Amino acid sequence: MRNLRCWLANFVLAALLLNYPLGGVQAGLVEYDLVIEAREVNVTGNPVQALTINGRIPGPTLTLTEGDRARIRVHNRLDTETSIHWHGILLPNREDGVPYLTTPPLLPGQTRAFEFPVKQSGTYWYHSHTGLQEQRGVYGSLVFHPRGGSAPVDRDYVLVLSDWTDEDPAEVLRLLKRGSGYYSAKKGVVQSLAGAARAGALGEVLRQWWDRMPPMDISDVGYDRFLINGQAESYLEAQPGETVRLRIINAAASTYFYLQSGGGPLRITAADGPEVEPVEVERLLLAVAETYDVLVRMPPHPAALEIRATAQDGSGRAAVFLGKGPKAQPVDIPKPDLYRMHAGHDGHGGGGAAPVIRIHPEEANRHPAGIPGGPGGHEGHGNGRPPTGPAGAHQHSEKAPAPRLHPEDRPPVPYPLLRSKTPTTLDPTRPGRRIALRATGDMERYVWTFNDRTLRESDLILIRKGENVRIDFVNDTMMHHPIHLHGHFFRVLNGQGERAPLKHTFDLPPLAAQSIEFAADEEKDWLLHCHILYHMEAGMHQIVHYQGSVVDPDLAEYRTWKSNHLQHDPWYAWFDVSLLSQMSEGRLTAANTRNTLAVHWENGWENGKYEAEAVYSRYINRFFSVFAGGHFTREETVGIIGFDMLLPLLLEGRAWVTHKGVLRLGLERELQLTDRLSLLGEIRFDSEESWKGSAGARWRVSRLFSLEVKYHSEYGIGAGLHLEY
Repeated sequence: MRNLRCWLANFVLAALLLNYPLGGVQAGLVEYDLVIEAREVNVTGNPVQALTINGRIPGPTLTLTEGDRARIRVHNRLDTETSIHWHGILLPNREDGVPYLTTPPLLPGQTRAFEFPVKQSGTYWYHSHTGLQEQRGVYGSLVFHPRGGSAPVDRDYVLVLSDWTDEDPAEVLRLLKRGSGYYSAKKGVVQSLAGAARAGALGEVLRQWWDRMPPMDISDVGYDRFLINGQAESYLEAQPGETVRLRIINAAASTYFYLQSGGGPLRITAADGPEVEPVEVERLLLAVAETYDVLVRMPPHPAALEIRATAQDGSGRAAVFLGKGPKAQPVDIPKPDLYRMHAGHDGHGGGGAAPVIRIHPEEANRHPAGIPGGPGGHEGHGNGRPPTGPAGAHQHSEKAPAPRLHPEDRPPVPYPLLRSKTPTTLDPTRPGRRIALRATGDMERYVWTFNDRTLRESDLILIRKGENVRIDFVNDTMMHHPIHLHGHFFRVLNGQGERAPLKHTFDLPPLAAQSIEFAADEEKDWLLHCHILYHMEAGMHQIVHYQGSVVDPDLAEYRTWKSNHLQHDPWYAWFDVSLLSQMSEGRLTAANTRNTLAVHWENGWENGKYEAEAVYSRYINRFFSVFAGGHFTREETVGIIGFDMLLPLLLEGRAWVTHKGVLRLGLERELQLTDRLSLLGEIRFDSEESWKGSAGARWRVSRLFSLEVKYHSEYGIGAGLHLEY
């Protein structure tokens, strides 16, 4: 009997971990268990610690049907807190899963049961909303079948796209904060004068410098692998002539993907869950956190049909092969033209313009609404809810013809082609509210914000239940931002009138504007944020607050600005040290979003001279900071106060005055000549000591080391090593 009880207990535990729905005794209730724990994984040949759900990355697919009630128990087996957010799901605020905002955090050893009715159908996903855990593996897929069943296909697969780094994600963010350029070097996309000359883009680069724009890249991080369902390459069953539905989820932390099929166009049938009128594209650009359902037709003969996901920055790809036989592969996507991104091109070909207004950031600032003549508006009637129900697998809309793209095109996201299958317009009799939000940031300091403010610095975005809310977004930055609003579907105003598609995440391209609108029918607080994980952690998120809502008592303590739980602002530290034959020079830095503590020194080996300063600096914006501190030489110690300013041509200007009235002015510049070689120059004027300066060059050897040669007017010429960490 004891053995029987042990066998039954083990069977139940195995069922939980394998994710068989239990509890089917209660009609309509579907139960799952998710166990989050740390395990060693080996993705690249280098074993590292990762976070798994039920022992795997990605976590299991949870399958339910519209009308079911979900009960999902999440077990935290970590030694730190965790969370799960149900991305794109309409559910009670308390179940949304954002720790400290909607839901208490799941502490080590705790279990929490999430319970909500399934009010929609389509492809969705779930992931951690705690720190950088999503990058380490805490994500999985959701499939909600419509009442009455999905449209018939021969096979139905979920493909979860992701990016993988063997590095600790916290170290990734520190490197981004320090601005070393390491990841550009790792990917082989360092922008240089030599590269601009080869690309015939010297004029563009000079204009970029004059506008004080730093070198651009499409993605911040240099990843070690790109994965589909946790593998760089895999095979799935399919037979000749079959129609296969692929449920594509971009669960990457910071990578946009181009999706292609080796068998021809992809037929889009759903976007972010809701169905759309079927439309064909040769290549599909997926923003981070978006989902698409697409249909592919297998060739009539035996073949391994490649479904390829290529990172938007061209740094790698992953593939799934459907069927067996000779490989049917798509044409490679060309690398982006990074030297011309500042003009708003982003490497796009001629495959149709994005449904956005291309602007210059200064132009956007002149318009109170944020958009000069922004697209779309409140049109007709509707409830703004996602349409559900089956649709014909091969229907094609004459109003959205399939574009035929040249093989070398890099198309934008397909929003101009997306038409909802039913009207989505909002009730015009409801009161309206219009909000302007600018996506702002500093790539060098790695600060990302809305309206130049982090969550800690911002007021709540106030709305009222019963309103129609329109948000006009303007992107002042040179990066794509996938914007996600929790707990709501919104209309992407894309020129499709009453058939504007409903989404929960949309791409906001560089130097562009886009409007969305939604029916405000929820309550309490919901997160609005960029879904590039490192952008969000660096400050790019806000809270949409329903006025009159009351914070749950157990969350109230976390909602005070005295607490760092809701919006932490950690400090990061790094150093740069040059050990040369005639001198040493270095800088130690610790910084958070607005504050910097830094120590800088120069020391001659032979003449015994030294000069050092220790300052506190307050960041105002990417062009201007103020500082105060002390300046130390062998002869005297003085107090200083001054400012740093980024000038045209990316010259770093500095001005200070001592407590004795001595004025100092300085200019500094590092110029990237080739992929590895950079030129250094500095000139300073002191009202007591006249002019001094330095010039040199560095050759990058690795992430930590460079070779350096330098002439300094005080210490002479020499060579040695430059270290950075």
